[in-house]
Order: sequence, then C-alpha cells, then structure tokens
Amino acid sequence: MRQLTIVSAIFLLFALASCGGRGYTIEGNIIDLDEGDLSLLDAYGHTISVATVQDGRFTFKGKVDTPCLVYINNARGVRYPIDIPVLLENTKISVTGDARISYVDVKGTKANEDMVEFKIRKDALAPNDSEGYLNLVKEMFERNSDNVLGAMLISNFYSIVSDRDLLEYCDRLAPEFRNDAVVSHYRTVSQARVDTEPGKRFKDFTMTGRDSVEVKLSDVVPEGKATLLLFWASWAREASLIIPELTDRCRGLEAKGLNMFSVSLDGDLNKWQELESGFGLFGYSFCNGPEVGDKAAGLYGFEGLPRLVLIASGGEILARGKTWDDISAEISKLFE
Repeated sequence: MRQLTIVSAIFLLFALASCGGRGYTIEGNIIDLDEGDLSLLDAYGHTISVATVQDGRFTFKGKVDTPCLVYINNARGVRYPIDIPVLLENTKISVTGDARISYVDVKGTKANEDMVEFKIRKDALAPNDSEGYLNLVKEMFERNSDNVLGAMLISNFYSIVSDRDLLEYCDRLAPEFRNDAVVSHYRTVSQARVDTEPGKRFKDFTMTGRDSVEVKLSDVVPEGKATLLLFWASWAREASLIIPELTDRCRGLEAKGLNMFSVSLDGDLNKWQELESGFGLFGYSFCNGPEVGDKAAGLYGFEGLPRLVLIASGGEILARGKTWDDISAEISKLFE
C-alpha cells in the first residue's frame, strides 16, 4: 500500500527542538483508517503519546516547550500504513484525509498549512526545475521565517544556495529557532566553509603520529612550497577512485616542494595502513580515529570524503575541493 504522507522523505532528516502554556490538541478524521492505536512520534522516533482510532477519528493532547516536527504513525501489518508529519504547536490542529488514496491535510496553524502547500507545489514542478524549486523555497521561507517551518526550510537551502546566503537565512529566523540543533549544525558548517575559502588562512589542528609524537599542521605548512591537506577514510565510497590518481599526480612534485598531510577518519587501523600503502600516500599520514578526524575536517566545513585543501607555505588557502581537477590550476601556478 502507498504510505500516507504529505512531504517528501527529505523532511525525515529534519530533527528540530525537542517537544513538552496552553497545550496542543490534534484532532484527526481519516477515512478508512485502520482501527487500533496511533503513536505520536518525535523526529527521532520516540513515542510522545498514543491515541486510539475509532471510526477514523483520533485525538492527541499535550504540551510542547518549543514548536517541533512530529509524526502520526500506526503499527506495521495494517492495510493503510501512515506516517503523517505535523508541525506541533500549542493550539488546535486538525488532520483530515483518506487512507485509501494516500491523501491528508493538516490545518490550524500557518506553518502546517504552508507545509501542505509547499508539498503540493513542489510536486507540481518539473523534475529538473531547480530554479522553480529555489524560488518556491525562498517564498515559503519569507512567509514562515518566524515559525517552525522556516527553521525546517534551512535544510532545503543547504545544497542550493551559497554558504554566505545560508548564513543570512539562519540569522533571519525568529530568535527561538536560531539555536535549534539542526539550524546550528548547518550554520556551523557554512561558517566553517566561509572561513576557509580560498584566500583565507588555514585552520590549525594537531594529530598524533605512530611514534606518539604530536604534529601540528602549522609545523608542516612552512616546510615546502605548498601542503596538500587530505581528509579520507577507507569506507568513503570514492576514496579508491580519487586518491590513487591524486597521489600519482602529486608524487612527482614532492621533490619540488609539495608536501602532504593526510588525515584518515578510519576506526580500523589495519584497514588504514593497508590502503595508505596502496594509495601511495606520502608526507605526513595520520589516523587518530573518527572522532578526532571528524573534528579536524569540521574546521573546514567538510561533511563528505575525500576532501582536499591546498595551502601555500605562507598559510593562505589556495584551493579546496574533492578531486585533482579542483586544485590542478593552483598546483600548476606553483610548480609548472
């Protein structure tokens, strides 16, 4: 059976502030909904409340400290499984629909009504209409920057606007949403990227070598003409595609002053050592575990692997990216 939903799967990743005033009431009336219990789940899948369905009707009551995303969900094995997202606020919210045709409507707050409209209009866009999608997200943000939907839309902005623009959108949210965990995450990543864009100075950090000696990136950078900072892991799908070519092209420049400072986020030291040799890594190579490596990569706003930063001997970031092509132009200026 089709799953009853009103937003795309992307909303499943949005985990806003935890929910607990006036209180909320969710009144539901869904045609042909299976009899039994419904659960009200927070964005992490934890049960907040349980309601019984009778003739398609159900009611949830409670209180929240901060408006948040929740899901109305029923048990497995039913004819019509549902997973209805609701933006929970301390007011009366109505949920109506038809389980047989996977239709649902949520009313009672501006955020919920605009969330439904957003889904309808998004589904009407052509698959490759990126400009239309961006304009729709911008419009909905302008209408909802003061409520929970505006905070959710930050996640939609993340991959379609510049880091500087995303920072601006985060700062325009209502004060109670600016420190939300998800908003703070995207803001932190975007700020790190802005702070380490080409032309800015590199961010320093310390790693521990095989001999238990600590080495700072700032100790290595002045040694040659440039340092190639590489973040990688054996479990990163593209590592085996990108790194061998990268090291093959770079190794010939080692004698001319190109150094390498590679940081693996692996938790398996044996796997790291095996691939380190196979990939032909040279210079300084470290594997201090995923937590330490992730913290270092976070200084540059990296969330995917592998990732590269080319740093001049004076400390200026010359280029950053993912493949040889992203740094080749600056490499050529230095060595060719």
